Amino acid sequence: MNTLHMDPSLVRAISIALALVLLYGSRVSTGKARATAAGLAFPIKPLYAWSRAVALPLYILFFAWYLHVETHHTPWWIGLIFLAALAIGLVPLPGTITLTPTGLTQHFWLFPTRTIPYRDIVAVQTLQRGRTIRVLTTHGLSISHSANHAAAARFLQELQQRSGKPPLQ
Repeated sequence: MNTLHMDPSLVRAISIALALVLLYGSRVSTGKARATAAGLAFPIKPLYAWSRAVALPLYILFFAWYLHVETHHTPWWIGLIFLAALAIGLVPLPGTITLTPTGLTQHFWLFPTRTIPYRDIVAVQTLQRGRTIRVLTTHGLSISHSANHAAAARFLQELQQRSGKPPLQ
């Protein structure tokens, strides 16, 4: 039987290079907002979503493959660890933020949708030199436009126009 043998050091080097490209590539790209029927939408950047949905499982599968090659037997609990790691990686994935005519809405993958009417906004904070924008309300709810969302400068500009709140540093 002819089997494919991969050099673990080469696969590791390629994985590290890919991780660095994804890490810095998602920070450099700004992404763009898009007009939808509901309002102006600020989705997460495609590179970031791709890294969570594709690269993370591949990275975990690489370690499972390496364990299988070294021990010639993969324990059942590796599958559980794989599923737990996927859940930990995908659950906090930030959702699309939409500026509607009446307020701000954020949709998540697995969490309930958050909605903040513009009248309830108390403050707009800018963090990390404007890459992260946090919207604070009177009732403690907050929505964060992170560095992984598209078009931070446009989001801040549109939010200021719609809410009338200047950003806090």
